Amino acid sequence: MNLEPIQLSIAAPAYNEKENIQRVVTEWREFLLQQSFISEFEIIVCNDGSNDETGTLLNTLSEKYSEVRALHHPKNRGAASALATAISATRFEWVLLLDSDGQFSITNLPAMLGKVQETNAAAAIGIRNKQDHLIARVGSQVSGIICNFVHGSKIKDFNSAFKLVHGPLLRSLSLEAKGMNYSTEITSRLLEKKVTIIGVDIDHLPRKMGKSSVKWIRDGFHRLLFVSYIAFRQFLLKLEVIKRE
Repeated sequence: MNLEPIQLSIAAPAYNEKENIQRVVTEWREFLLQQSFISEFEIIVCNDGSNDETGTLLNTLSEKYSEVRALHHPKNRGAASALATAISATRFEWVLLLDSDGQFSITNLPAMLGKVQETNAAAAIGIRNKQDHLIARVGSQVSGIICNFVHGSKIKDFNSAFKLVHGPLLRSLSLEAKGMNYSTEITSRLLEKKVTIIGVDIDHLPRKMGKSSVKWIRDGFHRLLFVSYIAFRQFLLKLEVIKRE
């Protein structure tokens, strides 16, 4: 696969990932260093007020590697807020959105970029064979169906957090989510801007270490509310009660 060289930023949130963060960030860096299509890169991880050693480990990585930048929220503000902080600090023409728990392999990047360059698209989303809890899989499928319906889209994995987006476009989005709904919101906001999102099959791995910070009842209820908000927002946009950004 012949890929045109790009400058790449990785943006990721992290919360209580002491068992994963050093291994995952090191894997990202080592992989990118080996790719001839990466002319320059940076890895920006926002520690969202972790109460374990995540912040300390990120600081150590940033001191050791010039490509790594650690940002910190003094208090936990939610994954979406942490990702928004990381995105706002990116500088390069393309931004790869990742989780820091190791479930998304950086080796998915070439296929994503190849599809983007082939189609001249501004955004690609990773379609997962989701390796999560049954409740998470069902919740993701149902919310995806609803979001596709209100947008008139056919994205197979609407809620996937693994995205490759043109940097200026991504940095222009006004994101409102605070918790775990950031991936859904980014997809929705891209569609609002009439951006064609290319779907690419990717590997999704089981969590090897650490514990997910998801709280099923609370986060499930929040997802229901957020999807309802997205549906109502699209209704208001259609009626031109509110304007598109």
